Amino acid sequence: MISRDSLKGITSVIAVGLAIFQIYFTAGFGIIDSQLLRTIHLGIVLALVFLYFPPKKLQEGEREHPGWLALDLVLICGAFATAYFLASDIDYYMERIRYVDPVSDAETVCATAAVLLVLEATRRVAGLPLVIVASAFLAYGLGGQYLPGILRHDGVTYKMLCEQLYLVTEGLYGIPLAVSSTMIFAFVMFGCFLQRAGLGQVFLDLACVLTRRSKGGPAKVSIFASALFGSISGSAVANVYSTGTFTIPLMKRVGYTPSFAGAVEAVSSTGGQLMPPIMGATAFVMADVTGAGYLAVAKAALLPSLLYYFSLLMMIHFEAVNKNIGIIPSDQIPDPRSVLRRTYHILPIIVLIGLLVSGRSVISSAFISIASVIVVSCFSAETRFTPKSLYHTLELSSRNALMISTCSACAGIIVAIVSITGIGYKFISIITDLGQFHILLLLILLMFTCFVLGTGVPATPAYIIVATLGAPALMKLGIPTLSAHMFVLYYAILSEITPPVCLSAYAGASIAGANAMQTGWRAFRLGIVAYIIPFIFVFQPALLLTGEFSHVAQALVTSFIGVITLAGGMQGYLMVRCFLWERVLLLAAGIALLYPEIYSDLAGLGVILFIGMLQYLRRGKALPQPDLNQA
Repeated sequence: MISRDSLKGITSVIAVGLAIFQIYFTAGFGIIDSQLLRTIHLGIVLALVFLYFPPKKLQEGEREHPGWLALDLVLICGAFATAYFLASDIDYYMERIRYVDPVSDAETVCATAAVLLVLEATRRVAGLPLVIVASAFLAYGLGGQYLPGILRHDGVTYKMLCEQLYLVTEGLYGIPLAVSSTMIFAFVMFGCFLQRAGLGQVFLDLACVLTRRSKGGPAKVSIFASALFGSISGSAVANVYSTGTFTIPLMKRVGYTPSFAGAVEAVSSTGGQLMPPIMGATAFVMADVTGAGYLAVAKAALLPSLLYYFSLLMMIHFEAVNKNIGIIPSDQIPDPRSVLRRTYHILPIIVLIGLLVSGRSVISSAFISIASVIVVSCFSAETRFTPKSLYHTLELSSRNALMISTCSACAGIIVAIVSITGIGYKFISIITDLGQFHILLLLILLMFTCFVLGTGVPATPAYIIVATLGAPALMKLGIPTLSAHMFVLYYAILSEITPPVCLSAYAGASIAGANAMQTGWRAFRLGIVAYIIPFIFVFQPALLLTGEFSHVAQALVTSFIGVITLAGGMQGYLMVRCFLWERVLLLAAGIALLYPEIYSDLAGLGVILFIGMLQYLRRGKALPQPDLNQA
């Protein structure tokens, strides 16, 4: 009897074939129309999802039901059939006039099948959240004409909906899939080649060496390793499982509680999606959507992401000093000379940044950087690529891209419904009306909207969804384009560590053996700076390194001081343990210093000097100490 295991060879060949197809037609060797590229890409991706992921996640020791594979083979045939239907007559579908040329019954059937296949594939790779959101939008498209008030639309026939979703490049084959089938796939492949060449271990070892004499060193290792790895991985949850298996047990070993260890890893991994130069490939999507260019996006994201990680670093440090948590055990620290000799593995990232700065296209830069990884790997026999390892790395590249490509196609459903029903304009109208009363109320409501839409969705599709609805609303109120897009990006990604549904925190808790919700609330507290900063850079773009040099310089200095102050208030420790009233003042002073304005900065600095003087005196026992239980 045929089993999924017996098809592993075929599955592997298809995956490698997809990787080679992508290299050939997106690196500039071959020429192919964009719509045809997306069609073939999605067809192969769906087939691979149904081959790699059974309908139900199997428990340890559980055997797959014999009928599941038969069902999946039918779905694979459907995936190839819906792709072939378009690809076989692609010239016609590129030239047809939308909403004028009739939609045949065969096109309607194929469109329905394609949408259902995408929803099922998304359920398998990413769970139900995105499927529920996309299904709700589909229901709105078909039944929104029966809703009251501003939510009502003029009505969309079933064939119109099928045309929008399948026959034009605004649905399944829209911008989200266009980006994931080109730029994102290239950077997923780049990340896989870096991992295979040993860069991930170099990052971990380098972080261990740098923090070997620092209190709470293992948690600081998590920051460095997860920030660097998360920026190229594109998935916060995958990052938790990749680096957390090393860092979380080490944190627990030196004295951190399981929930704190899991939360540190979750926050570190989530921040990688906000860290230039790659930002989990979101930087390139934002550059394309906003038209601002990659360098402008990376520049805008730099200071907020540095503040995010500096805040986490200070909270970890205060926690370690407050609870006298030790350093990394000596048997866990690699030889510094060995690590130094392996730092040449970072060269491909330097090559990538150099190519991007020089003005080369994003995709070209990615593939040249992949070639540089192969060259650099030849410096050591342990990392050198062989035909076998190259084959497996290409297979891994395709497998790692499945979630993003599938979710991007699913996000295209949402974008298509927003476009055809006009709900996007209505949402903008509602938000604009609220903004006339108070823009802060608008921002808070938009923040919660991004939390909901971003829940359970990988970073790039999450950004695409919230950028479709939220960013235009802010821009209509006069918020600069980059500020608006960075605002919605932050809160879509922060859904990963925002209770009650915080998938990165749950992943960290599972590795740490901690309570999931307790870990989630810990992660929320550790990431507090990231929840505050977007509100500030909406009003003061200096935090995005935009504006006069003096204003940007002031923001740079005071924001880092503010982060230290805020971390002290959150952890209840600055130079010594804090009284409750001191924590409250420190939190207020930290927020004031993050806001780059002269009077707020002076007020914040005054509070810090006052509390700092009191704590300095208290260190010498001249003043009473706070109750441990209170702090």
